[in-house]
Amino acid sequence: MQHYHSDIPLENVAAVSHMTPQAFCRYFKKQTGHTFVGFLNEVRINEACKKLTAADFESVSTVAYTSGFNSITNFNRVFKSVTGKSPLEYLKEYREASGN
Repeated sequence: MQHYHSDIPLENVAAVSHMTPQAFCRYFKKQTGHTFVGFLNEVRINEACKKLTAADFESVSTVAYTSGFNSITNFNRVFKSVTGKSPLEYLKEYREASGN
């Protein structure tokens, strides 16, 4: 959780838990109900939402990179799949709801 913004290869996480990547994926899904990558993406998007609503970010691309995404395209795709909105739509709705 503390390293969500870093590159976290599945192989490294599996090695730390002394499992093969396949065994780790099965175990993780059984325990959490989420795939490892899906869980990591949700954590990253949650952090991105916090950064967007804090209103002290430089740009959406800065939020994407500091949240652990390596490309804006992937960030936008994952953001929309998790929240149902694009980052700008999310920010606009938040500002309208909070009166900013």
